[in-house]
Amino acid sequence: MTRRRLLHGLLLVATAATAGTPSPPAAHAGDAPPSPGREARPPARFTGPRVGGPRIAALARFGGDAASERAVVAGLDWLARHANADGTWDADGFPARCDGKGPACDGLGKGQHGEDVPCPFDAPISALATLAFLGAGHGPWVEGDAHGPLIGRALEALRGVRDVWGLPLATQALAEAEVLEGRGRFVEAVRANAERLLAARQPDGAWAYAAGFRAGSDVPYTALVVPALVAARDVGVALPATLAADVDRWLASLEDDAGRLAYLADGRRYGYTPTAANGLAAAALRGWLEVGRDGKRHRGHLALAAKDRPDWTIAWKELTVPGRGKVKVQVGHLSLLEWFLGTEATFEAGGEAWSGWFARLRGALVPHQVAKGCARGSWDPLGTYERQTGGRVFATALAVLMLETPYRRRRLADPVAAPAPRGR
Repeated sequence: MTRRRLLHGLLLVATAATAGTPSPPAAHAGDAPPSPGREARPPARFTGPRVGGPRIAALARFGGDAASERAVVAGLDWLARHANADGTWDADGFPARCDGKGPACDGLGKGQHGEDVPCPFDAPISALATLAFLGAGHGPWVEGDAHGPLIGRALEALRGVRDVWGLPLATQALAEAEVLEGRGRFVEAVRANAERLLAARQPDGAWAYAAGFRAGSDVPYTALVVPALVAARDVGVALPATLAADVDRWLASLEDDAGRLAYLADGRRYGYTPTAANGLAAAALRGWLEVGRDGKRHRGHLALAAKDRPDWTIAWKELTVPGRGKVKVQVGHLSLLEWFLGTEATFEAGGEAWSGWFARLRGALVPHQVAKGCARGSWDPLGTYERQTGGRVFATALAVLMLETPYRRRRLADPVAAPAPRGR
């Protein structure tokens, strides 16, 4: 089959996938003319071609198909049906939005460590859900977009987010919205947030969510901040010249165990041992920053993704944990948060690292999307962090973001494309 026929076929199946639901926007991302007096920006390097023909081409190039597109549409439909009126999401209160057609949705978010308390992460989870809609090209700037009004309200709500976990994700969402709309409406908010994030850098060159009471940066929080800054760069935010080298040097200082990486320096002192999730996060960080990708450590982190690809299997094991006694823990490869980090890392790596990973990811996610009832379109929060803390909204947003990756993201290692024609 010729490439032209393949793209035409994918366009047809993607259109069919959205029958009866809001369709992906048809205009090319970045088509909107710049505001009067503002020069056109260079082409985006992080935010992908999320609409029209370029989206279909990216879908074909990077392994998406009609089934993954149908899953994206259904996931966004569930998120839209369970959003608050103000454009936010309530990780433990979303069942109040259920449609009454069968049992209410379960899978409530909980405390940071699984405590049975209201989930404290509504702001970052709302930002993730907003990023999922932006990932498919939806926004208030798209004429006739059924999700446009919701995303308009969501973006306005994200302007005011300042909490430690929500700030980087809100910054990324506002930056991506600015790239898609292209009219300067979100530029100042992105610049101000980027300044806040850069001001919070630690002496070791990276970021820490608990900087106020524990020395040293940590991998998970740094993996939230860096993509926010790289997205902000697409709208003109200048990043420190030494940022990539500083983060690379800090990553190299952390304990490594066959590709698994420590949470922070001296992590064992705080009860942390090296994990695969941190190793995948480090691989993603080096990919986003375009640094250290030929190093032994980077290859070791990527080897984790090749060895443990997504598999929707749940298993349990009883372990003895110092200070806690015997604890029943989940083992295996079902972790949407870890899969998300692996998706970002392997996408930047390309080649078989990506094609093998994404094929397994599609095979794990698409068949396990809920098909019936009010929960239709969502994913059950069965991975450790999804089950204990994030809940169904978190799990569904992550799953959608992963399936959108072929067109949601641009591979930074690719040559920079020529600027898209302006105007309609």
